[in-house]
Amino acid sequence: MPIFNPAVETMERKALLELQNERLQIVINQAYSNVDFYRRKFDEAGLSPDDIKTLEDLKRVPFTTRKDLMDNYPYGMFAVPLRDVVRLQFPLGLYGNPIVIGYTRKDLKIWRELVARIMAGIGITEHDILQVAFNYGLFLGAIRFNQSAELIGAAVVPASIAPAEVQLRIMKDFRSTVLASTPSFALHILEVMQKKGIDPRTLSLKIGLFGAEPWPPEVHRFIEENWGIKAYDIYGVTELVEPGVAGECPAQAGLHICEDHFLAEIIDPASGKLLEPSEEGELVLTTLTIDAYPLLRYRTSDITTLHLEPCPCGRTLARMDRVLKRSDRMITVRGINVFPEKIKEVLASFQAIGPGYTISVSKKKGMNDQLKLGIEASAEIMGAGLEKKEAFRDALHLALRRAIGLRVEVELKERSAVRG
Repeated sequence: MPIFNPAVETMERKALLELQNERLQIVINQAYSNVDFYRRKFDEAGLSPDDIKTLEDLKRVPFTTRKDLMDNYPYGMFAVPLRDVVRLQFPLGLYGNPIVIGYTRKDLKIWRELVARIMAGIGITEHDILQVAFNYGLFLGAIRFNQSAELIGAAVVPASIAPAEVQLRIMKDFRSTVLASTPSFALHILEVMQKKGIDPRTLSLKIGLFGAEPWPPEVHRFIEENWGIKAYDIYGVTELVEPGVAGECPAQAGLHICEDHFLAEIIDPASGKLLEPSEEGELVLTTLTIDAYPLLRYRTSDITTLHLEPCPCGRTLARMDRVLKRSDRMITVRGINVFPEKIKEVLASFQAIGPGYTISVSKKKGMNDQLKLGIEASAEIMGAGLEKKEAFRDALHLALRRAIGLRVEVELKERSAVRG
């Protein structure tokens, strides 16, 4: 398979580490000089940018967390004037204060190339037709797929979250060769195909590029075997860049991290202690080239393992295992991040319910499908007539959907019958 940027993707390890160290010095000084949050963090730790001379010294820098990003909403983490920011991203699915991510023109150019690298690396060319079945709402990943495919020269069909029947017609009429979506949506389209008696091999599809939610090996095998395509994983971080941090290659021996732009570490999620790359732990990322929104030692909460040996595909960039676990309580349902804290916040706004509740997620072939809540309700609500109870449930549905961007199945129960 072709390599989009061989000068970087096949760089000798020693040269890559030197490049990372050079860029680390720049981003450390940039963050300290232009972001009050980092200046305070460094001062409280008794550090100055001059103390970080090597990659080894990075472990002295305090972690950045999601809470830090929320506490500095909206523009407290920006390192450039707002006039230099050309795009703002407002991720869904966070509890408490939201966060805002900014991009300069340079940042956007970098992200386009990163996703283009991953696409080119799995064989997408100017002869392909890419059907993007991600939500074109606040998730900017869908737009990034568009721009990166266009950078390669591939045609793009922005199918968004059209129903499966429409997706299938597009695949058939436009002869789409690549599907970009969540794996759970790909499963749904496949189920509709099976119900309609459509043979997937009569379509032109040959590649699936899936992300935004964890998908276990059995789902990967099921999609490939039943659809007759090659299925690849792409990884991003909602609070940073999604997608574009890492992606699979044809060897499928892990996801290659774009190490010229991200410095990856593995830590013990409980103690914060730095682990060896070969050990499983929480992924921590430091941006090396971002202008608008530099992050130092950002705790992703994603559990994985790093592999530093060269890949059979010829790339020398470190690889990470697929992310199937988290160190926090966040769950992903159909590509949307859901935090229990946000659910508690919504329930607290209704006097007649809670505080006890349970969360469950029904699954299909190991994939998240439907979020269900069992919620304590007062005797007044439980004893109300059907019309009043349904009106109350509708109001609760609406509040939850607005808060987390997802329809939730709600079951009201007598108080003390549920504890969450």
